[in-house]
Amino acid sequence: MIDRRTLCVVVAVLGLGLGAGCSPGGSPAPAEPSVSVPPIPGVGMSGAGRFRTDPCAAVTVEQLTAIGFAGGERSRDGNRCVTRFGTVASVSTSNRGDSLRILFQEHALGHDTGNHWEPITVETIYPAVIVAIEENVPSKQAEGPLGCTLALAADDTTLVYINAATADESEAGPWQHDPCGAAKKIAALTVNNLTA
Repeated sequence: MIDRRTLCVVVAVLGLGLGAGCSPGGSPAPAEPSVSVPPIPGVGMSGAGRFRTDPCAAVTVEQLTAIGFAGGERSRDGNRCVTRFGTVASVSTSNRGDSLRILFQEHALGHDTGNHWEPITVETIYPAVIVAIEENVPSKQAEGPLGCTLALAADDTTLVYINAATADESEAGPWQHDPCGAAKKIAALTVNNLTA
């Protein structure tokens, strides 16, 4: 029977040491941090696969108009769907191909997951994290942030990233000073769209 140290030395000679759970020198690689990840209900949203192939499936222009945005024009860029309102305000959804567990592990390791960390639930059961808030200029701090990004777990392998950049634009309606409120509302619409 070959012990772990001998195995690490053998696979290191073959150039496979790190892939076999060994670090240079033959000692075991450090374990990933243990993180507590909120559960995703059932098997996740039934429409998660549809979202992975079409990020515009997350929310419609009509739904955004119904919650107060005005004049939306939609475009798609790879795994990102952007709806622009007026000249500046926008809402985008994106699938970056990572999972809620990876996001929590990256955060636990101190890696860059955004400038903010606020776990929340959407529609009372779907886990999400507000990962970034773009602050306003110092003289306009009282008017709220410029933008907000939320990562919503659609299933075990899919995060829906929702970015609301309302930037004090009238086309953003009631959300022009509340991008995180907009991101949460859009996340609720996304849950309904992807579980239908």
